[in-house]
Amino acid sequence: MVVMKFGGTSVAGAACIRRVAGIVRGQLEKRPVLVLSAMGDTTDHLLEAAGLAYREARVSIGAIEDLHLETIRGLGLGDAEGEVVPLLNELKSLLTGISQIRELSRRTKDYLLSFGERLAVRIVAA
Repeated sequence: MVVMKFGGTSVAGAACIRRVAGIVRGQLEKRPVLVLSAMGDTTDHLLEAAGLAYREARVSIGAIEDLHLETIRGLGLGDAEGEVVPLLNELKSLLTGISQIRELSRRTKDYLLSFGERLAVRIVAA
């Protein structure tokens, strides 16, 4: 077994993920376990979205949604949308809750930030 860690820049878009997939394919005999960061600027976008929801009661995940759905389409992984869209909807619901109660605890923030890695993992796995 080999553990392979890829940071946000390594999985920033379709071309980067293709490169990662090639590296992983070369290690299949070692049964690789992957550890992935959120794609590109996703963590920053999640923090911005949380701030908007908390301060201005606005829910906006356009940049996050666009990056992930465009990457899926760029990789020709239309089936992966079925895994990613429900997570994006859950993210919108979480942000709506933050905007309605104007609360952003550490626990809520940690949960919010987990969406970056959870989205990336589904795309790379596909």
